[in-house]
Amino acid sequence: MKWLRLCLQTIGALSLLLLTVVAFAVALGIYNGTSEKFNKATRNDSLFILNWGGISTNQNFKVVASYQSPKNVTGDHLDYYCIELPTFEAADGQKGQWHDGPEKNPLLAEALKLAVNDARMHGDCFPTAEKANSETMKIMFVSVMLHDREPTAADIILYDTSNHKLYYVSFKT
Repeated sequence: MKWLRLCLQTIGALSLLLLTVVAFAVALGIYNGTSEKFNKATRNDSLFILNWGGISTNQNFKVVASYQSPKNVTGDHLDYYCIELPTFEAADGQKGQWHDGPEKNPLLAEALKLAVNDARMHGDCFPTAEKANSETMKIMFVSVMLHDREPTAADIILYDTSNHKLYYVSFKT
């Protein structure tokens, strides 16, 4: 009987310790998801952008600025990356998704303007809305969501041919 009591006490203590560790990990995960991240992105964090754009990742690129907003239950967010990219060449399968600016579709132009203006409110690496929608830019709309013909979410990649910078912005309101 003494051994059984000792085993049950040990199991209880270990369970309490495990529960404390799990609660701490969950709290830390919630905190990390609710804090802003300025200029924390690494090259590996930005690889998805080059992959989406069909751009070679086998080159010397550098993340010069980034911002990731806190996430919430509804998915509202603003994320951006500014990347120095010496060589821009889209893969054959992706070339059709890129086009030269300016954007002629008014709904897409509005999504671009909203995205760029939001990014500029949180940092200074993004070009102005006028420059983002100019002939010096190559533009790729990964996705755009509309509500009542108004852009409410978008993932957009831009490449500035004049200064060899790749810009990515994602927002949802």
